[in-house]
Amino acid sequence: MTPSRRAFLVAASSGSALLAGCSQFLSDDTDESPEPREPPDSGVDEEPDPSNSVHGADGSWSSFGCNAANTRAVADGKAPVDGVSERWRVEVSELGFYEPIIADGYVFLVENQGLRALDATDGTELWTLEDVEKPPLILEGTAYVSTYEGIHALDVDTGDERWSRELDAPGSTTAPATIRGHWVLCGIGERILEFDPEDGTERWRRDLLGQALDHPAYAGPRGVAVATEAGMVYVLYDGVAHARWELPARPSGPPTADKDVVYVPCHDGETYALSADDTGNTVSETAWSAETGPVSTGLAVADGLVLAVAGSTLRAVDADSGTRRWEFGIGDSSRTAPVVGRETVFVGGDRLWALDPAPTGDPSDGPAVRFEHEFDGHVGRGPVLDDGVLYLVAAVDEEFALLALE
Repeated sequence: MTPSRRAFLVAASSGSALLAGCSQFLSDDTDESPEPREPPDSGVDEEPDPSNSVHGADGSWSSFGCNAANTRAVADGKAPVDGVSERWRVEVSELGFYEPIIADGYVFLVENQGLRALDATDGTELWTLEDVEKPPLILEGTAYVSTYEGIHALDVDTGDERWSRELDAPGSTTAPATIRGHWVLCGIGERILEFDPEDGTERWRRDLLGQALDHPAYAGPRGVAVATEAGMVYVLYDGVAHARWELPARPSGPPTADKDVVYVPCHDGETYALSADDTGNTVSETAWSAETGPVSTGLAVADGLVLAVAGSTLRAVDADSGTRRWEFGIGDSSRTAPVVGRETVFVGGDRLWALDPAPTGDPSDGPAVRFEHEFDGHVGRGPVLDDGVLYLVAAVDEEFALLALE
């Protein structure tokens, strides 16, 4: 199937309001495909300071979703937009669920209930840790890792333990998260806790309605967004709820935050935009909902778009209104999720796709294919982007491998 037939333009009628699950869209059945824009030069004049925004805003993929807000958007302006070549590959298991984490010159991959630490330069394995099911958080030379027993702070160079803290509560432990790199958060059962990253001292804890889900998202000055299996979403600051919502369905993936809006995909196939208000600990309103499918691998939010993969389709909806802008068939329902960098959306599927989301400057005219790169089979668990290098798991030479592509 050609890229022009994979891309479908879908635009809402001008001036129409989006109602939850009731929007009507127009599709373009023509064979003409737009040409991608000339990509910007690599790099930016000044990288964002993670201490003033979200950790990972400087380009490191230091936690699930790239940064503390889970936006899957990399702000250093570096990305291979003209095609890729292989830097290295390492054989991995097909059964892994989570994408790699890359920071401080290391690659961290969870597979077979263990954590592998690799050298980002050549893929050499440096150390491993057993009984790990969730991706780590990397902060200033320390890997924060949750296990069945609790949370551990490890030296990224050696894997040696700096401190550990047992979490004694029923239920599963979530992956660690952060608020601007200042504090470390971790959920256990129906509770969320915040720790001092230096020594693991507990700062506060908050009981929740329902099992805490991976992965909390920094939601700006109001605090951190936490979702639960019961369909509750909280925005907490120092353990106090500044906003909360009760969704009509269980979340299918982690929340993503952008400015004062929290986006949550659910098992009913809708993604909900939740706008935090200033009324205190009250039930807040849903700004909009849009049909995206039950997204499990994470949303990307960048340049006014919410990007979601469900099944074999990548969908882009307007971040302000929920109006669907376009759809693109990726050809496979593997464990892929979109990542945005250098005005390009990278996503897996039956191959690696690099897309211009708004080739004419208007996202309703997208997407356009910048390049595509095929392997021996599907692409999943990624891609992620760090310092201009893409990392993903793909089927190559009758095995599955983690690849570094530049």
